Amino acid sequence: MTNTNGHTVVEERPPLHQTWTQAGPIVSHLPTAQVQELREVSEASLGEPGAMSLFGFAVATLLVAIPISGQLSMTTVLAAVPALLVFGGIGQFIGGLVAYRKGNTFAATAFCAFGANNVVVSTFFLFQSVGVFPKNDDTMLFLAIDLFCFAYIAFVLFLASFKLNAAFTLTLLALFPGYGLAACGNIASLPSVIGQIGGWFLICSAGLAFYAGGALVLNSTYERPVLPMFPRT
Repeated sequence: MTNTNGHTVVEERPPLHQTWTQAGPIVSHLPTAQVQELREVSEASLGEPGAMSLFGFAVATLLVAIPISGQLSMTTVLAAVPALLVFGGIGQFIGGLVAYRKGNTFAATAFCAFGANNVVVSTFFLFQSVGVFPKNDDTMLFLAIDLFCFAYIAFVLFLASFKLNAAFTLTLLALFPGYGLAACGNIASLPSVIGQIGGWFLICSAGLAFYAGGALVLNSTYERPVLPMFPRT
């Protein structure tokens, strides 16, 4: 920038500072209010992926949870693999990528993590069925470890959901014990009934996810709360 005397004037910029948003920490020279405004513009520029991802999560979780709960033989899990892989896995993961673009770290983490895990679990059952590895105590222990990890992820998201709405909170409240107890059901030294209880928690979580996904679709379409999600903010 040059002043009237022909001298170059260096314009001072505000110091860098960190602003926390739903997109994560933003380090910028911009004022906090402007950073928040840009995040809101980004969020409004894309459609909401949450409904599709929640439906994918709900369908896949329900189909897998029915045999886990003991209502059907575990051999029927293979019949759930197509929905688990395509809708609950790949479809939900794509919704998570859109949530990243919208700047929603919570939704992106949930949908990408749970979607990827559905792909992992479906390929686990497929590989096991075609003999890539046997079904024994050691391989089932690996599946249990995977479910324990996702019980922790669901618990962290449960804590974060207190800032959002009760619909998400209740879905995750049923999910993390569902994962944890289902994991116990894959450990040979523990009673199988523990895993069956976990299956019922997963069924409850799927039902709540169906409600949350329906609320997002109806509320977005009618541009008003049709099904309440009981927001916290």
